[in-house]
Amino acid sequence: MPGIVPGTEWAVYYDALVAEFGLTIEATGPNFGSDALLDTIADTPALATFMGEHTRLVWPAGHGLRRIPVIGPTPVYPHSLLWRRDNPHPALATLRDHLTAAAPAPGAAGTWTPDWAMSR
Repeated sequence: MPGIVPGTEWAVYYDALVAEFGLTIEATGPNFGSDALLDTIADTPALATFMGEHTRLVWPAGHGLRRIPVIGPTPVYPHSLLWRRDNPHPALATLRDHLTAAAPAPGAAGTWTPDWAMSR
């Protein structure tokens, strides 16, 4: 996970994920893209990565990689939707409705969200 910026919301999220589940997140090095990432994971049995089920990529033949659903609980990132009151976009209500319908509510059964996100 190269490029985690200390103090950002997403860095705090990954810190909570690590603390909750005893993971180690590798944050050093440059990001060379998904091809290099999958090569590295294939060569290093101790490594894994999170990747959404709808992530589009060319699955490398011969790597022996497999996707395993993460459930019980499924980590959920608490995205924030920001907008300016003085410049509302006409489609914002439609976008909010779509996101609300498509994603589990914070704290939904079978999901994990950091405690700090639940108090929003």
